[in-house]
This record gives sequence, C-alpha cells and structure tokens, in this order.
Amino acid sequence: MTTYKYKGQSLSGARVSGVVRAYDEFEAVAKLRDTCAFITKIEPVKERGNALDKPIGFRLKDKELALLCSQFSIILTSGLSVMRCVEMVASQTRNKYTRRMLEKVAEEVGAGYSLAQSFESNAPYLPATFIETVRAGEESGTLALCFDRLHRYYERAAKTRAKIISAMTYPVMVIVVAIIVFIIIIAVAVPAFTDAFADLGEGELPGVTKALMAVSGFFNRWWWLLLLIGAALVIAYLAFKRTERGKLVLASYAIERAPLRRLRSMSAAGRFANTMSTMLTAGLGVPRALDVTSQVVGNYLFSLGVRKVKENVERGRGIAESMAGVECFPKMLTEMVGVGERAGSLPQTLDVIGNYFDSEVETQSTRLLSVLEPVITIVLAVIVVVLLLAVYMPMFSMYGSI
Repeated sequence: MTTYKYKGQSLSGARVSGVVRAYDEFEAVAKLRDTCAFITKIEPVKERGNALDKPIGFRLKDKELALLCSQFSIILTSGLSVMRCVEMVASQTRNKYTRRMLEKVAEEVGAGYSLAQSFESNAPYLPATFIETVRAGEESGTLALCFDRLHRYYERAAKTRAKIISAMTYPVMVIVVAIIVFIIIIAVAVPAFTDAFADLGEGELPGVTKALMAVSGFFNRWWWLLLLIGAALVIAYLAFKRTERGKLVLASYAIERAPLRRLRSMSAAGRFANTMSTMLTAGLGVPRALDVTSQVVGNYLFSLGVRKVKENVERGRGIAESMAGVECFPKMLTEMVGVGERAGSLPQTLDVIGNYFDSEVETQSTRLLSVLEPVITIVLAVIVVVLLLAVYMPMFSMYGSI
C-alpha cells in the first residue's frame, strides 16, 4: 500500500489536509469521499527507505517457505480467521524481515484486503507460485489445503537442493584448497628458490623447473593484468547475460550442448511438472498455471517453450499436443502429460512425473560426483608430483655437485 497526502475542502467548507493509505489514487479518493467534498491535491508520499521493509537482495529460501506454509496450513485448519492466523505466524517468526512483512500483511487483511493481494504488495520477493496458489485458495475457499500443498512443494524442493549441495561440498572445497595452495607455491615458494636455482645455470635446470619458474615469473609480474582481464570477462558475461540474445544463447547451451545438459534438462522438467501440479491442484486454470510456471521454471529457453504452449492452449489445442511442437521438453514429460490429459488426472500425473525427474536429478548428481571425486584426487596428485619434481630435482643436482 502507498501513503498519499491530500488537501481539500470539507462538507462544511473548511480546508482539510492529511494522509491516507491505499493501493492507488482511485482508492484513496474513494476513502476520502465521506470527509472531503472536494480534493484539490493528492500525491504519494516519498517514504524513507527502511531496511526492514525493503531488504536488498533478500528472499525466502525454500526451507523457510515450507515452514511458513506449514504453519499457515495448521493454524487455518484449526478454524482461526486469516488475520489472526497471519498474526500468530508473525509472532513465531524469528527472521526480522519476514516478521515485519507478516505484520503488514495482517494489518491489510484486517482492513479488508485479500491475503494474496497483501502478500504481493508487501513481499515482492515471494515467488509467483506462492502468490498465485494463495490467490486460488482464497477464491475456491480451500486456503488451508493450498498452504498444505505449498508446504509439500517447497519442502521437496528444499530437500532436493540440500542433497545436491551436500554432495558438491567436498569436491568444491578440495578444488578451492588446491587453487589456494597452487597460488601460494607460485607466488611465494618458487621465487624463494629462484636465486638458489640460478647458481646452477639456466642450461642445467630440468625442463619442468624452467616451466614452473616461467609460470611463477609471469604470475608475479602480470597478476594485476590477469585480475583486470578476469574482471572484464565477468562484467562482459553479466552484461551479455542480461540481453535477450544472451539469455537465449546461455539457456540453449545449458540444455542442448553443455556437458551436464541432460541433468539440467531433467531439473527444468521436474520444476515444470511440480509447479504445474501445484497450480492445477490449487484450482488455477491451465493458461494461468502455464503463465506462472514460465516465470519459475528456471531455464530461459524452457520458459519460452512454456509460453508457446500457453499460446497454443489458448487457441484451443491440448497441452501435450502443444508441448510436442517444442523441442526443449523431454519426450517422457510430453507423453506423460498426454496420458494425464486423456485420463482426466493431469495434476496427479504431473506430481508423479515430477517426483521421477527429481529422483533422477538426485541419482545422476550423486553418480556424477562419485566419478568426479577420484578424478579430482588424481589430478591433484599429478599436480603435486610435478611441483615436487620441479623443486627437488634441482636441489638434488646441487647436493650432488657439492
């Protein structure tokens, strides 16, 4: 809601002024009709930014959303009003941003606004899946069931993400430590031995030692240039990623030509199936469910594909028929959607196929990392052996000449 300041004339002819909170100017004017005969000026108040109201980069994680939806579902099932429910959830929330947001939502719900509208105006960082499911639950009178469905949706997403992160922690830590050790050796250890190696003469040094000294000298002399090049590449990548062509190129590469394209494709398909199942179960129509899914599916090419499906569905074609004309959708997903359409159980079928894709993503990730770990170990071992040979072979030569 926005705060508006106004000036006008009362029914008795006196000048009046003040502030009023509303979603837009039309609603503000409607609220002032009983007190103002004429409104001469009305404009929004430029409110000072509040870190609690508009946290930069803040968003709720899937685990936090799952807990929030679980609390809403349990309390609403007990029969309490929506406003009281929001107040109770706010009082139990530890996160100060979320608590402040819920307090504002409770205030607006008490003033007569819908829960979905209040969430949308006070928490723009909430995903479209959450907002639209809540809106559908209010319209159909099944708000508690919709929150329960959202709880299971976000809990499953949080578990999948947690398993992948847990599996990747070890190899990522090993690679980071290896890079740090390599930098220390190149920047500190090798220069310390350079003077001693120079006594042997350039022609007497082993080839691996000469190569290591050349690499060390290059990094120590041009490290600032490497940093500039790295920063320029990152900036160029981010700028390219923001363009329409950049989004399309990167998304196409991710699911068509990248080494992990199958994993990324299954992940996008699983998110599509889970989101569509949640939207349809909540009572949204197919076009609106497709519209919301296109916003949260993750891959930009997949998102464009979902929008094409929505356009064809609005023209009267079936979902599976529309998906068959889009290359990015896995064949299994398209066929299962067709089965669900023909059987009249599309939400249940999407839920099953979503579970399948999530399970496949988890299995493939675990299998990939089980292969990646020994490969990383072997590569690190080779690097360590090369570094030891480059340092110790000249030292053995020095000791042998004494």
